[in-house]
Amino acid sequence: TGHDESHRVTVGGVGASLSCAQQQESWAGERACQPEPLVIEVSGECLWDVGLLHIDCLRTVMDAGRANPQEPILHFGRRVIMRHLWHSHKGSYCAVPKLQELWALACWPLCEDSGLIREALEYLKGTYRELLAPCGAWCSAHEEAIFQMFAALDLERLPGQVLLSPWVPPQVHLVRLLVQQQPHEQFTAELHQEVLSNSDSLRSIHQQCDKLSNRLNIVEQRTVINKSQIND
Repeated sequence: TGHDESHRVTVGGVGASLSCAQQQESWAGERACQPEPLVIEVSGECLWDVGLLHIDCLRTVMDAGRANPQEPILHFGRRVIMRHLWHSHKGSYCAVPKLQELWALACWPLCEDSGLIREALEYLKGTYRELLAPCGAWCSAHEEAIFQMFAALDLERLPGQVLLSPWVPPQVHLVRLLVQQQPHEQFTAELHQEVLSNSDSLRSIHQQCDKLSNRLNIVEQRTVINKSQIND
């Protein structure tokens, strides 16, 4: 499959305007049933685009974001990274080793923005397709790295249809199913524990009832004896 089959979507990026959050949220589910990767066309210009700021400058910033996860530092850092990746996309994708480095820098497991996650997913789909192309740089190490980058995304925040693509590795679907299964397993374990606890409570109540029944029998026997004595 050639790169010309990719579909392009324009989304604002870090630069002249930072008002693209609403756009990203709205397009997270756009063209969900789209097997071919979407290519994001960034709009506007910023210092990152012209090279006045280098992506390595983000390292200190992202470290600060990890130390203060309640602040939006990581969010804006991820937007910068995705803009850098899309802006440098000229028909081919970032080399896997460099992309893996940027992926770790973005700290994707902490991302809750469905729009950014969708962008990252589409970029990985394109990278995986390019990797498997006849002249691609496929190797087992690169495929493992791609899988790890897919696994870093919280895909539960996206519509399931966006994963219906040949450019999403099957292992990703398996992991997603396992993650979905975990809450059910936890619920089953909690329910089993509750049943055991209730069984213990019922056993204790049964024992109390047996004791009360024995006492009643003793009282009835004494009552009968006392009545016979009175009659005598």
